[in-house]
Amino acid sequence: MRYLVTVSLAGLLSISASPAAAQDLAGSGSRIATDGVEFVTGLMDFDLSGTGKVAPFALRGSKSLTNRLALEFGATMAWPDQQFGSSHLTLPEALLSYSWRLGRVRPFVSGGAGVAVIGTPGFDNRWRPTFVGGGGARVQASDLVYVVGEMRLRGLSKNFSGTTAEWLGGIGFSLR
Repeated sequence: MRYLVTVSLAGLLSISASPAAAQDLAGSGSRIATDGVEFVTGLMDFDLSGTGKVAPFALRGSKSLTNRLALEFGATMAWPDQQFGSSHLTLPEALLSYSWRLGRVRPFVSGGAGVAVIGTPGFDNRWRPTFVGGGGARVQASDLVYVVGEMRLRGLSKNFSGTTAEWLGGIGFSLR
């Protein structure tokens, strides 16, 4: 599964990248925070009711609030196998993200909160608060397309009785 995700991301990124166009963008525009929509996937290590690895998928949107600060909102979905069998995990969240510029690369750190909806066959969905933090970088590939890579750590419940660590990569589309 990891191989499939890696090959898919590498293919997608190589098709969308245009180094000459991205170099031209390094000095354009004064806003560093991103207004955009992103699709990311990767690898999630989880410690819920059982431990393991699973490939999550996330769809996110972001809106810049200031030159460097953005509000990000979205949902991550995964289907982990736990002690009691298969389950589904949905993580809608909102984060604040702070960015800076290093040429065409825009590193960022982010933190926020949301809920975890854990569904299992034969049981009601369990709702838990989540707290998440992470960091990564966005690289502008063209006027409208950028590539994103990041790492996120998440605690579930008030006492962090469950956790996830995610290594994600994907593609984004600028909305300005």
